[in-house]
Amino acid sequence: MRRATSTTQAQRTRDEGLTRGRRITWLAGLGAAAFTAVASLVAATTTPGHSQTPSSPPAAVSSGGTLPNPTPQPSDAGPAQGSPPGAGSGPVVVSGGS
Repeated sequence: MRRATSTTQAQRTRDEGLTRGRRITWLAGLGAAAFTAVASLVAATTTPGHSQTPSSPPAAVSSGGTLPNPTPQPSDAGPAQGSPPGAGSGPVVVSGGS
């Protein structure tokens, strides 16, 4: 025959601690979800994006004028004044770009 066992104080303390831990974990998850929702609403309303109306074109294009042609430089003239050395010496090769 089985004897009826009574719950000891240690078992009650353990069960109360587990219940408290479960409640704290659930509330922390709920708080994290609420914080995420509030942060996303703040970010959505304060971060500027693209405007719906098209912006006006640059002034040179809207005036209908033509762009001035630069004065061609003779091929034997060398680099322009103030240019870095080697500026007129040939094509510039850049590697590693994507």
